[in-house]
Amino acid sequence: MIPDYKLYHGAVLVDIVDKVDGSVTFCERIDRGRLLNYVINDRVGLQVKYSKARLRPWIFSFPEAHLDHLRDLLSDYPTTFVVLVCHTDGLVCISASELLPFLASANGGQAWLRVSRRKREMYRLFGPQGEFGPKLRITSDPIVAALREVTDVSRPVLEGETERLFTS
Repeated sequence: MIPDYKLYHGAVLVDIVDKVDGSVTFCERIDRGRLLNYVINDRVGLQVKYSKARLRPWIFSFPEAHLDHLRDLLSDYPTTFVVLVCHTDGLVCISASELLPFLASANGGQAWLRVSRRKREMYRLFGPQGEFGPKLRITSDPIVAALREVTDVSRPVLEGETERLFTS
């Protein structure tokens, strides 16, 4: 049986590979055996969260350890995104630098996000501070755009990372 995280993470990674011209590399950043974060083309950070709920709203929890991993990823890669996979409905892509302050208001409790979408509409994102900015599209396009914009700086693989090469 294929573990759920492989299906949901795979959907995100394949979507990126499909949209990027040329080859794409993913370095996985594993902490305590849990695969949550990736580095794409040594330039862009990515954290993937998923909800197995079939119907909206989709709820995503962010334990403090996941927030710490996201902060670390953002400090190493200023261009970092969080992708929320809403079962098979689609995915939401948000800049980590915009999302972290929004999640910080959880007042010591576990941070969370709720994603909702009506038929044929864009996603709406809610969290501890209420609704998050503008409505969001079903796309990984912000990541693809960032991969095109960020200049190529060679960097050695950091501790805890292993490299996997996927080409489109």
